[in-house]
Amino acid sequence: MPSQDTLRQHRILALFGERLLDPDYWCCNRHSAAVAVAAGLFAAWMPLPMHTLVAIGLAVQFRGYLPLAIAMVWVNNPLTLAPMFYFAYRLGARLLDTPELVFNGSLEQEALAMAIPLLTGTLLMGLSCALLGWIITRLGWRWKVQLAWKLRREKRREQ
Repeated sequence: MPSQDTLRQHRILALFGERLLDPDYWCCNRHSAAVAVAAGLFAAWMPLPMHTLVAIGLAVQFRGYLPLAIAMVWVNNPLTLAPMFYFAYRLGARLLDTPELVFNGSLEQEALAMAIPLLTGTLLMGLSCALLGWIITRLGWRWKVQLAWKLRREKRREQ
C-alpha cells in the first residue's frame, strides 16, 4: 500500500483531500469489499476517461475499500473495451427502439446519434453489474465466514 505521504503528494488524488487518508478506506471488511466491487464495476462501464477516479469517488462516498475498487475498474481494459461498449450500445438501441446505425462517413452526426443508446446501455449495465457484484461479494463473504465457523466447530469436536 502507498504511504500517506505518497498519497498526499499525488496531484490527482488531491481532489479528494484528506478524506482519502482515512484508515477506513484502506481496511477490508464485508461492507467495504462489497461497496468497492460495486463502485469499480459501475465505473468500468462508464464511457468516460479516467474510470479509476470515478471508482475512487464512489468508494469514498460509500466507504469502500479503495484498492479493490481500483482493481475492479480494470475489468474494462483495452481487450474488453470494444465488446463491452458495443454490447451496451446494442442494448441501449434495443431498449430505446432505435435502429442500429450504419456508418456512412459523417462521424459527428453518427457519434451524436450513437451517444444516447450507448449511454443508456452503459448506465443499465453499470447498475446491473454493480448490483450483481455487490450481492455476490456479500454472499461470498457470508459463505466464507460460515465455512470458517463450521471448520472451527469440527476442529473443536476432534479435540
